[in-house]
Amino acid sequence: MKASEFVQMIEKRQGVKNSAPEEIAYKNGWINKTTLIASAERYGKSPYGQHLKNVADGKFIY
Repeated sequence: MKASEFVQMIEKRQGVKNSAPEEIAYKNGWINKTTLIASAERYGKSPYGQHLKNVADGKFIY
């Protein structure tokens, strides 16, 4: 439980998701933008889905 709270705190403070498998796959060229967007749509308007959409749109810079 403490680990979960720690990850949640880091994500909130930094405004980034920790370990988004679809994002990792996209950045490494294992999936294309179309597949990333399809994954984002499956999550709907959730913060995770929005994060994936931002990655696909190039709005997310490390």
